[in-house]
Formats: sequence, structure tokens, C-alpha cells
Amino acid sequence: MGHLKYLNKFFFKYKNKIFTGFVFVVLANVLALLPANLIGKSFNLIVNSLSSINNNSNSDLYQSLLIYSSLLILFALLRGVFMFYMRQNIIVVSRDIEYDLKNEIYQHYQKLSFDFYQNNDSGDLLNRITEDVSRVRMYLGPAVMYSFNLITLIILIISRMLFVSPFLTFVVLLPLPLLSYLIYRVSNKINLRSSKVQQTLSSLTNSVQESFSGIRLIKSFVKEKNIIKHFNQLSNQYMNEHISLARVNSVFFPLVLLLVGVSILLTVYVGGNLVLEGLITIGEVTEFIIYVNMLTWPVTSVGWVTEVIQRASASQERINEFLNKNDFTIYSRKNEGQLKNIIFKECIKLKDICYVYPKSNFVAINKISLSIKRSNIVAFAGNIGSGKSTILKLLTGVIVPSSGNLFFDKTCFQDINWSIFRKKIAYVSQDVFLFSDTIRNNILFGNKNILDKDLIFIIDQLCLLAEIQSFSDGLDTYVGEGGITLSGGQKQRVAIARALITKPDILILDDALSSIDSETEFKILNFISKYLSSTTIVLSSNRLSVLSICDKIYVLKSGFLIQEGTSKELMQQDGLFKKLFINQIRLT
Repeated sequence: MGHLKYLNKFFFKYKNKIFTGFVFVVLANVLALLPANLIGKSFNLIVNSLSSINNNSNSDLYQSLLIYSSLLILFALLRGVFMFYMRQNIIVVSRDIEYDLKNEIYQHYQKLSFDFYQNNDSGDLLNRITEDVSRVRMYLGPAVMYSFNLITLIILIISRMLFVSPFLTFVVLLPLPLLSYLIYRVSNKINLRSSKVQQTLSSLTNSVQESFSGIRLIKSFVKEKNIIKHFNQLSNQYMNEHISLARVNSVFFPLVLLLVGVSILLTVYVGGNLVLEGLITIGEVTEFIIYVNMLTWPVTSVGWVTEVIQRASASQERINEFLNKNDFTIYSRKNEGQLKNIIFKECIKLKDICYVYPKSNFVAINKISLSIKRSNIVAFAGNIGSGKSTILKLLTGVIVPSSGNLFFDKTCFQDINWSIFRKKIAYVSQDVFLFSDTIRNNILFGNKNILDKDLIFIIDQLCLLAEIQSFSDGLDTYVGEGGITLSGGQKQRVAIARALITKPDILILDDALSSIDSETEFKILNFISKYLSSTTIVLSSNRLSVLSICDKIYVLKSGFLIQEGTSKELMQQDGLFKKLFINQIRLT
């Protein structure tokens, strides 16, 4: 229950609507109580009429019953109106809070660092913002409403019962302590099993998402049976956890109904004896029976409300786990007023930069110092795993150096307002991501205001126009999830077009043309260098022959900087660059 305290700020935000809803709960319960008293009086009138031989009494009876019947209909109509407004306030507020909570979680996700997303599965993140929030909403709306309804109804009914017969009230309420003990014992089990249900659901969601995302790979390796087997295992685990939770509820609800039934039997037996002794009337016994029946659903709902609250508590614990994460991106760690909005004019400097991947403790970059002048084309070369991609990610602010400093002009990366500066950087990774949308909209994601003629020009220069025109819908062709309908080279060129239309100050290409032949790659890089002549271009490529257009090349090995110079200068040295270059020439 302690985890649900986080939601108190939302209750305070919507306090007026919630209070109004509670007022309608009280009014609805008062109107639910009045018919019982009228029915009790009706029974007494009928009994008195049967024992009387006066004909006039029958006329009075019919008139009284007509009045009581009319009042019962009126009370029912008014109660229906009050219940409508009760739900309109409390249930609608739960939807408002659900909306606010989802937005808060999503905004928090946006601030979290690259390392956070490396260490957590996307399926689990999605499950927490959807399924877990949905369970919390059930607590915010129905559970809160039924809890307050139960409290007010019990207070009103017990007050009336005590007024009629304190002794009979005591007898009727005898099973309540046993019910309270039962709720206390069961609630902990529900909480524990609810947590397990949510954990297995997260695993199942993540597995399904990975299967859909990697469907090409699964089919190419003919691993459908293995994936289905794994899915069935997770499904069975999820089913077993749900059955375990259902077993607790299957025992709990019948026991609650049994205790309510015992109360009704006690009312009839003890009340009947009190009538025979002349201590109360038949109408009052009838009234008692109606009151006990009125308590049946609220008391029965205690079990359901308990389950909802415990499941919501388990879900809110999972939500709080991420909301309490302070692993923010560098531009979210300071107040915006403390950060600088810089205009990149001179150079980028790396001073004794180190980076260690947090989960594996792998040292990707080791004490590297270098500079990149504005408007230059700079490349990073080296074997696979030498640290090329890591150093490019450092330049985007996606990851933060473990030690050392990164300067843009003379401003340290920690003092830059990255939320603004990022707009001046375009980054194309080796793992291209495309939205499930048209080719046009995927490119225009970078800049919605570009003219069609400029868009066509860029696509043409990227050797992509003819291929797009071969599609029946051209630029309006849907690419599917992750761009599944396009080839690797087509996806890379769409991503590069998306970057180019932003006209960035800094363009970073992380082996972004690896799926294209070397001749086309060289042609595209030549176009980019001329089209963005004032832009600083930083790239990595495993094809060293295309790096001849670069003003400077930095050669990395196991995270260390071992060589630097132009392609011509490096070929004159007996170093790693020359060795890799010759090996590539031999292979071609």
C-alpha cells in the first residue's frame, strides 16, 4: 500500500471533482436506505390491516401503499441520477489521472540515458506504461468509489439498525470480525501473486515484441518452432501465475458470501424470536433483512477491492521503480537556466576521454585526446570493436564519458543545453530505424518544411530516386515496421536523406553506408561534402578506400588512438591503416 502514496498528488489535483463524487455517493446511499424503512412500514400496515375487521382500514391501507409505492419509484429515480453523477466524477477522474500518469512516465522515459535503455527491455517499458497503469487506474476509480461507498453504507445502515434493535444488530454483525481477519490474511497473498503475474506478463510482452521485430531473422534461420516453443513456455508460466491468483480469489469470494448468508439466517431466526416476544415488529425484521441484503454486494466487493488495491500496489511499485531512476541524459541533469546555448564556430575537443560500458565494464575508449575543426570531414577507422561507434555516440551526447572532458568550442559538454544543441546535430547510426509510415514521412521527420523539389534532388543524389519510383506508390510507399519492406541499403539512404534535410552544423555517420557498394558510397560522400560544405562531418567506415575525401583520419585500436593524418599520410606509414587498406584491396 505504501507505493500508492505516490498517487496522492493526483488526488489533490482533482480534489474538487473527487469531493463532488463522494457527496453523490452519500446521497445515493441515503436514498438506498429510505426504501427499506418504507417497506418495513408497509409490512406493519398489512399485518395490522389483516388483524383488523374495519373496512375503512382497507381503504387507508391502499392509500398508504400507493403513497409508499410512489415514494419508492421517486427514490429509485433520484438514486439513479445520483449514481450517474457519482460515476461521472470519480470514474472520469480516474481516467484523467491515468492520462496524467502515462504522460509523466513517458516524459520521464525521454529524460533517461542511453545506458538505461541498454539495461532494460522495451517490452517491459511498454508493459509498465500500459498494463501497470491500467491496473493503477482500477484502484483510482472503481476501488476508491466502492471503498467509500462501503464505508458510508455501513455507517448509515448500522446507525439505522442500532436505532431499531441494538441486540439484533450485534447478532447480525457477529461474522464481521472473522471477515476482517480473512481479508487481512488473503490480501498479502494477492499482492505477492499479482507481482508475479505482472513480471511474467512483462517477459511475455518483450518476447512477442522481439519476435515480431526480428521476424526476418527468425524465418531466415528457420527458427519458427523454437520461437513458438519459447512463447508457449512463457504463456504457460503466465497462465500458471494467473491460476495461482485465481485460486486465492476462488476461496475468498465464496467465504465472504457464506458469512453474509450466516448474517441473514441470524436475522431471520433471532428477529423472529424477538417478534414473538413482542420486542420488535415484523416490519422491522423485514427492514433488517433488506439492510443485510444491501450489505451483501459492498461486503462481497471487499474481496474484489482488496484484490484491485493489491494488484495496483504491485503495479505502482514497478512504475515507481522507473520513476525513481535518476539516470538522466546529460541535458536533463541541470536546470535549463544553468545551461548554455552555444553556436558551434570553432572545433570539438576531446581531452583524455574514457568510456566504460556500465553493464559489461568493457573499456571502449581509453584516454583519447583529439580535435575536430569546424567544416572539416573527419573519419574514424579501425578494426571492429576498436571504439569507433562509441566515440561517435559521445559526440551526440547520447552517452556520457566515464572520465575526461568533451568541449564544443570552449564549452564543456556538461554545461551545454543539449535539448537545443541536439537540433544542430544529425546522427545516422549503423542500425537504421524507420517508422511504420511512408518513405516521404520518414524523410520529412527531419524537416517538415522542405520543398518537394529539394527533397527529390537529395533523394536523386543519394542514388535512391529510381528505386523509389519503381514502387507503385513512390514516396508514399509504406515501409512497414522498422522499414521491413526496404533493403538494407535503401533504409540507410532514407535515413541519410532524413539527416541531410535538417542542414545540420554537425553530421555524424556511423558506418551509415555499409550496405551500399563502395563506388556508390564514394559518390554519396562526395555529394554530402559539397551539399553541406560548411557542416562538420564526422564518420566511420570499414571501407578505407572511400576515406580519401577526409581532411583527417583517426585510427583506433582497442579503444586507443594509435594513428592520425590524411589517407595519403597514413598510407606512407607502416601502421594499422595501411595494413587494413592493403587487406581490403586484396579481398576485392
